[in-house]
Amino acid sequence: MGHVSETGSRIDAGAPRWLVVTGMAFEARLLSWPGATTLSGLRGDALDAALDGALNAAMIAALHDDAGSAPRYSGLISFGVAGGLDPALPAGSVIVADAVATQGSRFDTDARWSSAIRMALPAAVGGTIAGVDTPAAAVADKRALHAATGAVAVDMESHRIAAAARAAGLPFVVCRAIVDPAGRRIPPAALAAFGADGGIAMRALCASVLKQPAQLRELLRLAGDTAAARRGLRRLAAALRCSAGRSRDHGAAGAGAGAEPGASVDGEAPPAAPSPLSPSSRSSRSSPSSP
Repeated sequence: MGHVSETGSRIDAGAPRWLVVTGMAFEARLLSWPGATTLSGLRGDALDAALDGALNAAMIAALHDDAGSAPRYSGLISFGVAGGLDPALPAGSVIVADAVATQGSRFDTDARWSSAIRMALPAAVGGTIAGVDTPAAAVADKRALHAATGAVAVDMESHRIAAAARAAGLPFVVCRAIVDPAGRRIPPAALAAFGADGGIAMRALCASVLKQPAQLRELLRLAGDTAAARRGLRRLAAALRCSAGRSRDHGAAGAGAGAEPGASVDGEAPPAAPSPLSPSSRSSRSSPSSP
């Protein structure tokens, strides 16, 4: 079971819209703004189905010129925490990815849009995100994934978002914050607490701790890492709103998410995000490549 949230009633009917995807409910709350439809707590085939449903509804509405029946998305955003693969990145590091790699395929994010976000948040690093369908919990698994893909981080949603964006001919970006660094495993209780609805399954967490009390120290350390990741996500959310406001001011894609047009997280005005209708942007995102 996942969750879909809409905030479209608070923006102009003709304003561009974003489709945001998060794995956890708390991530969705950090990036909730007018003009966004958010899918959270969905994984695997359920996420694919939700993405297809949302994007197909938007396509049908566009074909029938029915703006009121479904939002017309300007782009997709993968937002949330990620596991670290690059040993140089501590918890809380923010990533605006250049690409997503999964099972021999590579999906490039929109270069202009990603650049606009990085200009608003210079501390963000680029690089590739590895997309997987099961958690990379062990340090050895992370090390092997880093060696195989060269990715800086890993998550369980971005590869599916990237595939949906390519199929729909829309730009996408990946904005993530490291929660478990490359040198730390995810303790079993944390995996057990990964609720099917994107929330925290407290009973499962407590049961795991009672069964393996020695992991309590790891859980406490993970709690501190999660707090650092939350701070990173708040900074990324501000940068996304900033770049969206800037892009709307220039007539390009963007939801104008409550930020001052042209404002910046670090006090500098970022460039406009790309228009999904621009020929250069469309050609750059629709060409497949291999890692």
